[in-house]
Amino acid sequence: MSQMTSSEVEPRMKYASMAARYWATYLPSRLETIPVDQRQEFFTDLGRQVAEMVDYLAKDNLRASSRPHDPTELTARKTRMAQLRAEQEALEELVYLPKETGTRSRETPTTLTAE
Repeated sequence: MSQMTSSEVEPRMKYASMAARYWATYLPSRLETIPVDQRQEFFTDLGRQVAEMVDYLAKDNLRASSRPHDPTELTARKTRMAQLRAEQEALEELVYLPKETGTRSRETPTTLTAE
């Protein structure tokens, strides 16, 4: 198994944490189907999937919007926008699934408490 760099691990863990908080708040029934001792692995894997999807979509979005002679500053802005758009798309598809009935008014916690 190859070593991951911090730039690969950090987004994966950020997305894993976002997913765990969202699911605990808005998808409690779905969360209950995952055995407690498998949740960390589940969310770590989900975070990896989101990070991979974001990376792919960001490159695709940037390719679609870039021109060969764009100024450096414009390319930097387009890169950031492509990343943000990709992140939104990936999170909506993989993490922010439709909220369960009765959870719509809840606020997503900023941290999770231990079970």
